[in-house]
Amino acid sequence: MNKPLLIGYHTDTNSFYRKDAQFDLPAKSGGGVDFILCHNDPSGLTVDGECEKVKGALRAIKDLGAEAIINFEHQNFVYVSVSADGYDWANRPDGTHLLRLPEKFKEALASEGNLVGIMYDELEHVIINRNVSIALASKFIHDIPAFPLSDSKDVIAQGELLDKQLKAYADELKTNGIKTLSGEHVFPVLFHNFAKNGIIPNFKSQKESFSNIQFAVAAGAALQYKTPLFNCIDMWFRMTFPGHSADELYSNLCFAYYMGVDRVYVESSKVFFEEKENGKFNDIGKAFNRFTSEYRGKERDYNIQDYKPEIGIIRFEDTFWGQGVFPWRNMLFGNPKIKPDSKSKEWIKAFNIITHGETGNGGICLDRVAPSSLVPHRSFASMNGAAVFDENVDKETLSSLKLCFLCGQTISGKTMEAVRELVKEGLTVVTPTRFAPIKYSIDKKADYAEVKDGNGTWIVTDKLTSSKLKERLKPFLDNKGEMTYKFADKTLRFRITDKGDTFREIK
Repeated sequence: MNKPLLIGYHTDTNSFYRKDAQFDLPAKSGGGVDFILCHNDPSGLTVDGECEKVKGALRAIKDLGAEAIINFEHQNFVYVSVSADGYDWANRPDGTHLLRLPEKFKEALASEGNLVGIMYDELEHVIINRNVSIALASKFIHDIPAFPLSDSKDVIAQGELLDKQLKAYADELKTNGIKTLSGEHVFPVLFHNFAKNGIIPNFKSQKESFSNIQFAVAAGAALQYKTPLFNCIDMWFRMTFPGHSADELYSNLCFAYYMGVDRVYVESSKVFFEEKENGKFNDIGKAFNRFTSEYRGKERDYNIQDYKPEIGIIRFEDTFWGQGVFPWRNMLFGNPKIKPDSKSKEWIKAFNIITHGETGNGGICLDRVAPSSLVPHRSFASMNGAAVFDENVDKETLSSLKLCFLCGQTISGKTMEAVRELVKEGLTVVTPTRFAPIKYSIDKKADYAEVKDGNGTWIVTDKLTSSKLKERLKPFLDNKGEMTYKFADKTLRFRITDKGDTFREIK
């Protein structure tokens, strides 16, 4: 059964009304596209006016033979967003700031029949960083959360509260013909919370992060909660646009195809064109057209639900990715009362091991301001197919693993029982002392214990940075400079270039 990658690009509703618009050219060039992600910003019209505007965009996309996803981001940057007839698109009576859609506007979105769904751009960012763009613009006069926060300092209680809020919010948006809601994640957190509450995970490639680490986290969420997986290839790098080469874009598009992603798109199509020559593709646009010519509709007998990771990380999602350097907020879930602790950082150290040290022990994003930003950007890290799961993952989802790390704040009883059964069947598990379910005797000098259990092994240590542990786990890792992934009965191997921005398949 062919499971093709659906390919698209990003533009905006206003493009449909400018005489110099180039919104349709990528859809008419190369191999064409399957969908267009259309950025929609309220522009001071009445709600009825906004409805007519977006319906016009949807009709234009339909005329191109494409599906549409309507993307919302304006609310992340604008504190006051009120229509000409008084509708507030973001501010809520409880003092939070989160996109609000009028019911008649949802009806307009669904009216043309080609809507895939809507996308909340960077929702996880506004949650964990408390609408930081608005805070910075107002010099922190408006320091507002996306959802009401817990009064407790209990990180688990805060996570459970957010789950309820996300479910209610997804239900609020998915009415009147809106069938799907997806996020778009800057940072590799909250994928699992989104997936289990009706929001399709959508990871960013390129930008300031490792594409295959973002994939590992999002893929785990899609596998565990049986959702599709989307991929945004972002051409920004820190404050530079475009900050990535045509070759890097082409490799990231190929990565989406190989990784079983359901939909991939490039943000934004403005990057496809020569700056002063309307309608003339530059090297980046030519790379996109080359990819659509070669891969659109190309047979693929697997997708993300056929992924068989060999390395797993299980953790309670507490939203820590390495933040702490301004302007990123040194807090969890956007709650100033809850700070990262040593448990929050364990999964970062696990990634350091499985990438041969190519990621740091402090974080897994090369953001704009942290010390890690001084390191040259790489899209791809050495890795043997990995996935991250939350504390409630079941045995079947973990069944392909050969190595597993237990990390973070808590792991459910049912998941611990599943892991214990898998160890007896042959799994090797690295666990901190607090999760160890067997009797062990720690070698105090090495802070390390190893216990056979059936056909498998428990490795107990509170020191994930130890040289002894890293040496012990080498047999589970891919060769440095390579990536390996398994889907159903297919094994894919890739050699990463020295710069880390491209790769080639190893036959």
